[in-house]
Amino acid sequence: MSGSQPLQTKQWFLPGGERFYALARWLTILLLFLITNFLTDQPVWPVSSTSPPLVVVFWIYVAVSVLATLALFIPPIASWLELTYLIDIGFISLMMFFGGEQIVIFFPLYLVPLINAAIRQTKLISLLSGIVAALCYIAAFIGWRRIFAAGLETTLLEYVALFLRGLTLIFVPWITAGLAERWSENNRASVQNARREAEKALEEAHAYRAQSRSLYEVAYTLSSTVDYGQVLEVTLRESYKLTPYTAGMVLLSSGVPDELYVGASHRLSISDQARQIKVTAGLAEALHKPNPHILDLATPDPDLLLFDSLTNCRYACLIPLRANLRTYGIVVFAIERAETFAEDEIAGLTALVNYAIIALHNAQLIFDLQEERNKLISKEEEVRHQLARDLHDGPAQAVAAITMNVEFIKRLLERNPERVLEELDKLSALAKRTTYEVRTMLFELRPLVLETQGLKVTLEQYLQRFQQNSTGTKLVLEADGLEEVHLETKTEGTLFNIIQESINNALKHARAKHIWVRLQRDGNKLIAVVQDDGIGFDLNEIMRSYEKRGSFGLLNIDERARLVNGTAELASTPGQGTKVTITVPINTNG
Repeated sequence: MSGSQPLQTKQWFLPGGERFYALARWLTILLLFLITNFLTDQPVWPVSSTSPPLVVVFWIYVAVSVLATLALFIPPIASWLELTYLIDIGFISLMMFFGGEQIVIFFPLYLVPLINAAIRQTKLISLLSGIVAALCYIAAFIGWRRIFAAGLETTLLEYVALFLRGLTLIFVPWITAGLAERWSENNRASVQNARREAEKALEEAHAYRAQSRSLYEVAYTLSSTVDYGQVLEVTLRESYKLTPYTAGMVLLSSGVPDELYVGASHRLSISDQARQIKVTAGLAEALHKPNPHILDLATPDPDLLLFDSLTNCRYACLIPLRANLRTYGIVVFAIERAETFAEDEIAGLTALVNYAIIALHNAQLIFDLQEERNKLISKEEEVRHQLARDLHDGPAQAVAAITMNVEFIKRLLERNPERVLEELDKLSALAKRTTYEVRTMLFELRPLVLETQGLKVTLEQYLQRFQQNSTGTKLVLEADGLEEVHLETKTEGTLFNIIQESINNALKHARAKHIWVRLQRDGNKLIAVVQDDGIGFDLNEIMRSYEKRGSFGLLNIDERARLVNGTAELASTPGQGTKVTITVPINTNG
């Protein structure tokens, strides 16, 4: 049953519109019925031996039309239905021949079979069909005049009208066939355009699918590993699926100025994979551009000509690896074909390379985090050692001295009681000085007054302790108008520690006459400045040899400021003193 359904559908929708033409034929028969009934004095039905020839021909045509309609459902003879229009022309001509004087009324009925033939046939066949119809029409007219109306004279005007009707029957199907052919050509062109657009859309869909799959592969690799080398390898491999290239590589900075090495590669020779190059011309230009750069390799470029794998390549697409104004390197895709990279190819490659940039940036962040962790650990060790030295050189020595003095006073009580009072006074001064040193150390570690009375009062008390310092440096605090300033506890403690460390550095190394501590509000920020008029130093020289010095005080200031979303800036010039500027956010909800 399922196998016969397509055959029945094909029979019902035959080429050429046979269903529509069958309907048109029956409308023509209806018109012929009315014409026959109008032209004859006898009834059209029933047919008898006395019925006029016009009626007999009409019913024969009806019978033939019934058979033609039934043939629509009979596959073996369905192919002959294309020729039924000739039968229609014949019967219309016969009815016109027997129709009497009003034969002109049959003329429009020729157009139905002729137009049907013109739509399905070529222009030549349509012209021949029109000639046949015109000859039948003229023959029927002349035959009727010669046989049934021999005594009726035919005027020149009637012959001219007959000739014009014949020409109409000839040219109408020919013109219709031409228009139908043009319409078919337009339809074919539209179908071809639609097919091409569909193929293009399918190609774009496949390309988008491939790009999405490649992006997924790179993103999955990025999310499943912290090894940026693996991400770079997957990026090159997936890029080759989108845009087949001759050779691809990732050139990363080696740490030496203007030197790059091959960090990852695809379709690159083994000898090229171990190369290190100095950046000079084309690569230097591409490294400083934010967008991809197309390089014509026909123009000699001293950078890329070092790679043997690129000898036969014509163009190279250079995509810089940049994030937050930091350049990690560059990705090179080289091709041998004569056409350069298309815009969609560049867009796809750039999208994949962006994942590589994220991997490199994450790796750099992890490295920086480890470096900062190591520095903080080193700083903690330094603070511990410093605290141990301070305790050993200060309170520990003083306590030992107090212990010795107590033993000495015990002996004096037995041998020389008169000196006991004097020694007790010395012991009391030593104990007070030791107590002061211990309290100062506790104050520097974590002043309790900071939590109860704020930063300004804490600094006033802290600076008061150093007014009688051994260097003779005068400490000046300028902190007016800070009554409404509130800092978070962590921020306030960090800022005090930074100021404290800056003051200690100035007291130890600056040999300054004055140290100024200035606090000033600037919108939602608090700016703290520690400045001295000491000897200063060459900041660039210090920073170049900083890691070899075994001290991390200067770096620690900036790192601690960033931990509370602040910044620290150090400025110093030999002979002009040093200035430390710390900026921290103010707690607007306080």
